[in-house]
Amino acid sequence: MAGRETRRQEPQHKDAPPQGFIEDPDLRRLFDYWRDRRAGRLMPAKSDIDPLKISWALSRIYLLDYSPENGFVYRLAGNEIAGVFGHTNLKGLRPRDFLPPERAVMVEQQYLKVVTDRCIMWMKGMVYLCIDRTPIGERIFLPLSDGNNDVVTGVLGMTVVRSAADGTDGAAKRAREHFLTVEGLP
Repeated sequence: MAGRETRRQEPQHKDAPPQGFIEDPDLRRLFDYWRDRRAGRLMPAKSDIDPLKISWALSRIYLLDYSPENGFVYRLAGNEIAGVFGHTNLKGLRPRDFLPPERAVMVEQQYLKVVTDRCIMWMKGMVYLCIDRTPIGERIFLPLSDGNNDVVTGVLGMTVVRSAADGTDGAAKRAREHFLTVEGLP
C-alpha cells in the first residue's frame, strides 16, 4: 500500500512470545503507542495515556485502576467492551460486579499477573469464553503506573474480535496466553 510505513523487525526479548504473535495491526499500534509513552521507564504512567491520541481504538480499549484494597476498577471501557457484558458503561465497576464470582476471579487473576509480575499479556483465541461467548480474537493487557515508580497501579487493555467461532473443537480455540516482562523490553 502506497505511503504505508514498513514495519521494522524487533529484537527478540528473552521472554518474548512467538515471532509475530500480535497479528492484529490495531493491537500492535496500541502496543507501539504504549512503548512510546514509556519514555525510558518500565511503563508509562496512567496520566501519559491520552485518549485523543488513540481515538481510533476507544471503542475497544479499557483502563483499569488497581489497588490492593479495591482490586480492579474500570476507569474507562469502550462501548464495544461494555456492550459485550450487557452494559453501556463499566466506569466504577469491578469484574465481580457484572461477572459470576468464579469467572470474575479468573479475569482478575489475569489482570493480577500483569500487576505482580510487571508484565504484558497477549491472548489469542476465544477471548470471551469467561462469559460463554466464543468469538475468536486477540487481546493485550499493558501495565501502567502512577508516575515514575515501578509499581503497577493500572492496566490498559484492548480486545479485537475477528470472527465468531466456527464450531470446531473449543479446546483447540481456547485463548492462549503469553506473558512478557517489561524489564529489558526495548
